[in-house]
Parts: sequence; structure tokens; C-alpha cells
Amino acid sequence: MEINKDTTSTELSTQDENWELMSVLGMKWSETNNLTKIDRDFLLRKVEIVKEHIKKQRQPSDLLG
Repeated sequence: MEINKDTTSTELSTQDENWELMSVLGMKWSETNNLTKIDRDFLLRKVEIVKEHIKKQRQPSDLLG
């Protein structure tokens, strides 16, 4: 299973989407199953924002050069 999947991809299964919502946003698995399509899409876009923020924090600062 690929770790860094793009949650906006149409190739993700519902289980993959649920896993991203649970692991990145801290939602309960049962909550992820009860989302409307609009809410699911919105939250998956937020997951991508959070993951991008985490990636940026991992990069060494140019100031430490």
C-alpha cells in the first residue's frame, strides 16, 4: 500500500479515503462512513493541505545552511 497517496485521486478506494481521514484528521472510522460526498471531498482536500504542511516542516531550513 502506498503511503503518500493523493487523496484527491479518483483511484482511491473508500477504505483508503477513510484511512486518510482517520490518520491525518483524527476522525473515528465510524464517522468517516457517515460523510456526505460534499463533506468527504472537502475533508480530503484538507487532508492534502495538512500533508503538504507536514512535508514543508520536514524540509531543512534554508537559514540553517
